[in-house]
This record gives sequence, C-alpha cells and structure tokens, in this order.
Amino acid sequence: MDEKRLELLFIKYLNKTATEAEKREFFELIRQSGSDELLRTFSEKYPVAENLLIPLPDDASQQIFAAVLASEKPEAAPVFSIHRVRKLWVRYAAAVLVLIIAGTSYLFFHKDNKEKVAVVRSLVIKDVLPGHSGAILTLSNGRSIVLDTARNGRLSEGFTKSDDKITVDNANAEYATLVTPLGRQQQITLSDGTKVWLNAGSSLRFPIKFSAAQRRVEITGEAYFEVARNATKPFFVSAGSEEIKVLGTHFNVNAYADEQMVKTTLLEGSVKINDKTLLQPGEAYGNGIVSKVDADASVAWVFGYFQFEHADIRSVMRQLSRWYGVEVRYEGKITSELFGGEIQRNLKLSEVLDLLSGTGIHYTLNDKMLIIRS
Repeated sequence: MDEKRLELLFIKYLNKTATEAEKREFFELIRQSGSDELLRTFSEKYPVAENLLIPLPDDASQQIFAAVLASEKPEAAPVFSIHRVRKLWVRYAAAVLVLIIAGTSYLFFHKDNKEKVAVVRSLVIKDVLPGHSGAILTLSNGRSIVLDTARNGRLSEGFTKSDDKITVDNANAEYATLVTPLGRQQQITLSDGTKVWLNAGSSLRFPIKFSAAQRRVEITGEAYFEVARNATKPFFVSAGSEEIKVLGTHFNVNAYADEQMVKTTLLEGSVKINDKTLLQPGEAYGNGIVSKVDADASVAWVFGYFQFEHADIRSVMRQLSRWYGVEVRYEGKITSELFGGEIQRNLKLSEVLDLLSGTGIHYTLNDKMLIIRS
C-alpha cells in the first residue's frame, strides 16, 4: 500500500478538496489490509476540528453509522459487509467522522481482483427528493387532518403536534387511523404512553382510549413499537394474519403486502406470536420460523438509515420505492448480487443509486419512474 498516497487522500478528503476520482481511490485504499492502523495514525496527526463534529443524540448507540471497513470474504455474490460496524466504532472513530463530515453514507463491496468493476451508465432526467415526516390522520367521526401542513400545538381534532410527533389528547371519536403515504413517516404517542413509529406506505388503526381489559391496534406496512408496560392490560398488534401479544417491550413489525411474509423482530422484552411462539430479544419470527437476527438493523429506518442485509436488488428497490414514492421497472437480466450496508435516508434518490452503482447497476431516473438495468 502507498502510505504517502493514502495520507494525501486522507487530508484532501478531510478538507473537502478531493475530486470524485480521488474519493473513489481513497475508499478503495482504506479497504486494503493494514489501512485501519494508518487511518488511526492519520487521525491523531490531523485532528478533526471540533466545529466540524456533529453532536449525536443520547441514544447514539442505536444510531447506525454509514462507515464500513471490513475485510471478510464474500460467501457468494459480492456482499457489502456491515456486521462489524458497532464493534469497530471506537477503533475507526476518525474514519467515521470523516464520513459524517462529508454528509453522506458509503457502501463497500468485495470483488475478485481478477474481475473488472462494470462501468456505470446512468441517466438522471429529474431527481427525487427524500421522504419526510407527515401523515393523514382520520377519525371515526369523519374528521381528518393532513399533518404535513398542521402547525405545532393542540389540534382541534383532539391531538397535540410537536414537530414530527403527535400525541393522542382527548379526541371526540372512538377510533382513529394514521396513514403514511409513500415518502412519509410519522411518530405517534398513544393514550397509554406507547410510542409508535410508522414507516412509509403504512397505517395504524387505534382506539382513542383503550378498554379496561386490553390494548389493541392494527397495522399495515411497517411500524416500530415501544409499548408502555402495564401487566394488567396486555397490548395486542394485529398485522395481516399475525397477532402479537406484549406486556411492555420494543419490537418492529414489517407487514408490507409486497413482502414475502409478516416479520416481527424483538429488540427488548418479550412477545408472543399467535398465542404460541415466544420471542426473545435478538430474534425474529416470520412464516412460522424463529431466527437469530441483528435486531437493531430492523429499526435503522427509525434512525434515518436504509440498512440492507444480504438483500437482493428487488428487496432494495422496494425500500427505495416506498421512501421516494417512485415506480420501479426492470429491463434485461437483473443482477443476482446481494447487498449489505447502510445509506442515509436524507439523500436524493440519484445519490443513493450512485452508491449502489459500484456493482454494475445501470439506471434511468425521471421523476417518479426508475428503470433498473444490469
């Protein structure tokens, strides 16, 4: 490895003077063996100015940083490696800061040295902005409100809005339904204190006040729950054909109609699926099977990231389609390569596609139509 060259590129990247070609060269070099110690040395030699650091929230341990410096060999098709990110966070703090300062996310992939990386051919006619907070709230009495344009404070419909969050207050209705169109997500606090995050293209039907015996809600799409503990009043979530029972816990439910199954992932506490299968933290249930998973990966979307784990191109594009509200079409033979890694959800769609294009994906983007070729 050319250490002097890596040092020069490190400085240029830190100072934001690197060209696109130099950025690509930089990330190619830091994937090579021995680069980790060099990066640590460079970070001590060229400290990052404090005014460039981005403060992290208290729950930063759940934030998933978009920096991958992995050296594992792929099992089959090239796979972006993400599984060591948290373990390597301290060791690679400087390199991660460089990535954060750059304001974007990067994915890395492994290819046989004998292979040549495909030349990427893409065309952007009209770009698409990322989604944002917003939803439509409809009450059982017929009243509705578009939360995207509602002001902060108490709403006349009996809810309180605070930026990207709403709280059930004392609405004059029995039930309400919260719907997030494509390109939107929303957080809500229910009357018992339970917090729910709705991903794009999802819905949550809930009672304004829960009954004395139980708490029950229904969802479509994807939702993350932090259920308020109440041992005398169990909490039920209906998602497609699945029913999830909890007393107080954190879990994610992916029940999109275009996915292969309803998938429940437990982060904390315990849940029972269909009154028979008990999950432990770090386990997921789908199609009658319990498996060990990286539970944090299931809620990356809550913290502003796409996270892919051995995902095929169609799975990746389904996530992008929901968040950016685009239609995806495929032309020609579709790549069988698997993807893994993280990308920030606040990027334009073309920027996300460029990060994926290292595998030879070609695309045409024209507003709400995305055509994928390989």
